[in-house]
Amino acid sequence: MFLYEPSSSFFHKLHPVSRLLLLVAMIAGPFVASHSATAVSFLVAYLAMLFLASGKRNFLRFWKLLAVFWIFSFLIWIVVPTLRRVPWSYDEAGLLATRVDCFVLAGLVFVSSTRTEEFTYALTRFGIPYKPAFALSLGFRLVPLFYQNLQTIVAAQRCRGVDLQSAGFLARVKAYIPILAVLISYGIRNADLMAVSLEAKGFGYAPDRTFYLQTTFGWRDAAAGLLVLVAGTCLMVAGARFPGAL
Repeated sequence: MFLYEPSSSFFHKLHPVSRLLLLVAMIAGPFVASHSATAVSFLVAYLAMLFLASGKRNFLRFWKLLAVFWIFSFLIWIVVPTLRRVPWSYDEAGLLATRVDCFVLAGLVFVSSTRTEEFTYALTRFGIPYKPAFALSLGFRLVPLFYQNLQTIVAAQRCRGVDLQSAGFLARVKAYIPILAVLISYGIRNADLMAVSLEAKGFGYAPDRTFYLQTTFGWRDAAAGLLVLVAGTCLMVAGARFPGAL
């Protein structure tokens, strides 16, 4: 994962399985919130976790995207109910928009502290066969490759005198169409080369696979699991005692 940040933080030292379970818990957490104020508390907590996971640089990369997601989701949950003439409120729109940002931040915490090999290893520990797990993790590996190819193609177009900056919006869209065609051809070629490389290395020849990565559960994993359990219990008790408070 090209967003991985090497560090010795608490999250980096967790077992890959614990990190994957923590990701699931972080995604499920905002669903218990029924008010925007509670969702904001989840958002603040996830921001703190991202910074503790040495993900400051990733936050600086994506904060504009987070703002766009929030504004777009907020407006959608106002405009659509209005057009359908169903009841809506600003609090509900804010709740749903904040949930979207919470999901993105949860993913950023995970990718900032987890390498692709660790992600694949965690999937196999859950009983997923190695081939599907590898295919899923391969998607994360190809993202930076596609981005690098796109930058190379755009730079080549600029050297040929193609103006992609000062032109109007429609002109830029039209100019990017042939770039996308070249990018797709690059992707097909890279996929073919990767398939040949995997076959040459005997990928999938042996039914049982060994892993270079060997990790064990420690006190950090127990602490993270206990924290998630306590937090979930407190939320369930608060929801039962004070209906609508969350």
